Amino acid sequence: MTGRGGKFDTLDSGAGATDQELEAPENPQSVLRDPLSGRRFRPTDPAHLHLPVEVDGKFFAAGGERFEFRGVTYGTFEPRSDGALFPERERLETDLAKIRAAGFSVVRTYTLPTDDLLEVAAGFGLRVLGGVFYPDWRYLLGTSRRASRRVAREARREVRAAARRFAGDPRILGLSLGNEVPADVLRWQGLETVAKTLSELVAVVREEDPTRLVTYANYPTAEYLPLENIDFLMFNVFLERREDFRRYLSKLQHLAGDRPLVLGEIGIPAGDDPDGERHQAEVLDWQLQTAIERGVAGTCVFQWTDEWWVGGAPVTGWDFGLTREDRSPRPALQVASDWNERTVRDLDFNWPSISVVICAHNAAATLDECLRHTSSLDYPDLEIVVVDDGSRDATAEIARAYSEVRLIQIEHSGLAAARNAGLEAADGDLVAYLDSDAFPTPEWPYYLALAFDAPDVGGAGGPNLPPYDEPPQAEVVARAPGGPVQVLLSDDRAEHVPGCNMAFWRMVLTEIGGFDPVYTIAGDDVDACWKVLSRDWKIGFHPAALVWHRRRQGLRHYLRQQREYGRSEALVEARHPERFTPAGTARWRGRIYNSLTPSFMWQRIYRGAYGTAAYQSVYQGGGDYLDLVHQVGIPIAVMLLLTAPLGLISPWLAVPAAVALLGLVVLGLIDMARTQPPRRAHKGGLRFRARVAAHHLLQPLVRFWARNRHRNGARRDLNGHQPLPDTVRSLPGGIVVVPEDRPRSELAAGLVSALRARGVRALPTSGWEDYDARLLLSTFMYGELQTSSHPEGFVQVRVRTRPRLRRLTGIVALTLAAAWFDPLLGLLVLVPALSLVKGAVDARRLPGVLLRPREAS
Repeated sequence: MTGRGGKFDTLDSGAGATDQELEAPENPQSVLRDPLSGRRFRPTDPAHLHLPVEVDGKFFAAGGERFEFRGVTYGTFEPRSDGALFPERERLETDLAKIRAAGFSVVRTYTLPTDDLLEVAAGFGLRVLGGVFYPDWRYLLGTSRRASRRVAREARREVRAAARRFAGDPRILGLSLGNEVPADVLRWQGLETVAKTLSELVAVVREEDPTRLVTYANYPTAEYLPLENIDFLMFNVFLERREDFRRYLSKLQHLAGDRPLVLGEIGIPAGDDPDGERHQAEVLDWQLQTAIERGVAGTCVFQWTDEWWVGGAPVTGWDFGLTREDRSPRPALQVASDWNERTVRDLDFNWPSISVVICAHNAAATLDECLRHTSSLDYPDLEIVVVDDGSRDATAEIARAYSEVRLIQIEHSGLAAARNAGLEAADGDLVAYLDSDAFPTPEWPYYLALAFDAPDVGGAGGPNLPPYDEPPQAEVVARAPGGPVQVLLSDDRAEHVPGCNMAFWRMVLTEIGGFDPVYTIAGDDVDACWKVLSRDWKIGFHPAALVWHRRRQGLRHYLRQQREYGRSEALVEARHPERFTPAGTARWRGRIYNSLTPSFMWQRIYRGAYGTAAYQSVYQGGGDYLDLVHQVGIPIAVMLLLTAPLGLISPWLAVPAAVALLGLVVLGLIDMARTQPPRRAHKGGLRFRARVAAHHLLQPLVRFWARNRHRNGARRDLNGHQPLPDTVRSLPGGIVVVPEDRPRSELAAGLVSALRARGVRALPTSGWEDYDARLLLSTFMYGELQTSSHPEGFVQVRVRTRPRLRRLTGIVALTLAAAWFDPLLGLLVLVPALSLVKGAVDARRLPGVLLRPREAS
């Protein structure tokens, strides 16, 4: 039997153990018995116990190896002679021996652990998650600021003392700086007051012990409490319906972002009858299984025993314990022991075969790291395919050095063509794509497969984060806009997953025709995702399917990347115009999600009637509008700045430039305020924020320039058009008549493709309209493409015109207001008038241009 966090050497097996046999011996390193099976074990000090537990993406590690956080809560107990809320040493040794024998690796305490508890726990290879207790705001009457400051002052004193006492002690997994400040207290004292104090407490720990992990035990009723600077998110969750539990864990994973999620308390009371104990075991079984499925980094079962004291008095009737008050085991202990020995690899799941395709072009600098991690994956049926896209460096030689890798070499053809070559060579049911400058976490293929959790899920992906050893320049780029991030429709469904971490069923990729070779650098992932969604497939997302992805370093390299993305964006827009705004920005239906870049400006909290909602959810808003202001407003502001010299003619003519400059300054300050520096950064926070803000201001300009520069070329690259029929007759109003040589719907689709190739934005309909496509003819006029199969054997084609009333009304009102101050400004009314004329002319001529006339009437 192998325990998480250490190993036991099996000596023999027996049929059961008496309570006397289970008592821990004087030396914790001597023989003890498993409380469930009766087998005898000798605990050995794990080789890594002297090393601290560290955050490793969405999980934990110690000594470079995965640390499986399998915890149980312990206490509080009757105060003993020294005032500590723990049992005497003899009982400690007995309890912790049983805890370790059941496979637990972590003991969570609600007060600071005593020296004897740490000594005994270490003897059995157990880590301790210690709680720092201080009288918080729930003990105050009124809203006295002096009293609130006293709470914060006492909390800082207790936390500082704890951090100093345990500084550098690897037996302490981390410190929890509080437990479940009630939602009523947050409403009463003010959310900002509590959040600020907790942030200060984290800073205190960082001052005393920079490497110490810090958390806070929150609960669903207060999920909106901002906890951005803690190392891992910990929530106490008690739900008795499996689907509710699963959904809530998915939500918590997104609150955790790039940090591990730990369940600080789970379980249900057993009651005092066998049926209740069986139900407790059944619920705990699916709770622990679901936690592993959803990528939870750690769990703490509440609690070890029914012996429980609060406020100096025993608590009776809760019966949450894995053991009864006399330490006799309940069935739930066997369940916990079983799951303590399991990881995601042990789930009862029909794991599909996976082909990992890595496309590489001159990737010698990063490919070895990528393959070193990918080839070490222990997924049961996995192959690795490297597609060398005409590299001129040592890319091919590096790939050949790995016997597990199949190398495919092609002429340099671009990213999408390389992905197709990998698809053709791959044998797996799932084809997963990984960038050559990225590398997977050990659990990555398992959680990627688990994201395909329904029959209609055709693709899936997960997050990508910069590795911890990245320099500050890469951290800046990771928080800048325009990077490879997912767009989420819900907690586990996506509109887009980035190409550095995505997978599809082979048949789904075949159905959409693979990747469009026109995308040589980027954009192929967006195009593929939208094609998958258009065929009624869903795209799954699993927050634990994490890969480490190295970012571009430096502003120059970042802006070069954004220029390439802008060109690719023009290609995507030409093929999916309905998913773009007239300004050329993507019209996402979901939310662009980057855990390193907060995307909201404010939050609203649903508290329920009288503040009684059990799950007081936070609704974040403003991010979409802010992104639009950046992508559209910044280019407009820069163009207005170019009008500043007109101020030499009249001060009033300098007003637009001044307003634009003020707007850019305000946006820069907003970007600085919403930037979250790395959690363990000790200095340079203001400079870091300013650099991120500069990236936010410059990125839209580069993307706008590149997108518009390549827009016409992207439309010309559209191919696959069928020849259109010749006109047999032209009628007044721009109407043309053609022979019905194909179904009318095919003719309409061909006309739309031809219009897009000529640079006309042709948007498809939703099915409710009486026309075939909407054409954006000018700033103030729409066109509506209409076809009709009459008379028999013929199809009539026309473009109706419709004014864009809101824009037209707005510009006319603005012109009238300007004319009030200066009659000459009334001439601005010529702008919409000329736009309407242009639109009307285009509407009349387009059908005849597309459908060549055979004879004129």
